Amino acid sequence: MLFLFIMAIFALILSILRLSMVIQNGERLFSPILFIVVCLGLIIFSGFNLPFWQKSKSSTQSTATSSSVQTTSKSTKKFASTFSSAGANAFPDETNKQKKAAQSVKENNILASLQKNYSGTGTVTFSRTAKAFYVKPTNKDFVSSLKSLIKTPSNAKDANFDQVVTNFKKLSLSIKKNLGSNYQVSLMNPNNTSKPILTAKDGTITYNYFQ
Repeated sequence: MLFLFIMAIFALILSILRLSMVIQNGERLFSPILFIVVCLGLIIFSGFNLPFWQKSKSSTQSTATSSSVQTTSKSTKKFASTFSSAGANAFPDETNKQKKAAQSVKENNILASLQKNYSGTGTVTFSRTAKAFYVKPTNKDFVSSLKSLIKTPSNAKDANFDQVVTNFKKLSLSIKKNLGSNYQVSLMNPNNTSKPILTAKDGTITYNYFQ
C-alpha cells in the first residue's frame, strides 16, 4: 500500500503539470481532470490502508468494542432487575387485543352479508354486547303474514313457518362456523320489534313464539 500511495502522489503531480499545459494550449480539459480525480482516489484509498492508520483504527475499534460490551452488560443487568421486579404483568397483553380486532372484523363481515341477503325481507342489526343478530321484518307481505300468524298461532304449521325455523337453524350453524359459539340470531316481532318471535343459537332453536 505504501508503494501505491507514493506512485499515486507522483502520478498526481504529473497530472497537474499536464493540466497546466492543456490549459495553455487550449485543449480539452476532460481527460487531465479525470486522471487527477483517479489519482486523488488512489491516494485516499492507499493512505487509509497504510499500517499507521490500520493500527489507529484497530485501537479505536477495540476501545469501542470494550465500551459496548460494558454498556450492554450493564443494560442487561438493569433490564433483568426491572423485569424481575415488574412481575408477570410487565408487558400489556397485545394478543387479546389482536384477537378482538380480528373477531370484530369477522362480525362486521357476517353482518354485511346478512344485510345483503335479507335486503328484500327486512333490516339486520348486530349487538356485540349480546352477541346477537336481529332481523326486523319490513317487507309488507312478510310483515302481514307474520302479524296474521301472531293473531292465530295455530295456523303457523299450515303457513309453513317450520321452513323459517329450519332456515334459522342453518343460519345459526353458519354463524357458529364463522364466529364461534354463543352467537344468536332472532326474527323480531313486527308488532313489537324489541321482542323476538324466533331465536336460534348454535344451531338450536332457543325460542319459538308459535310453540
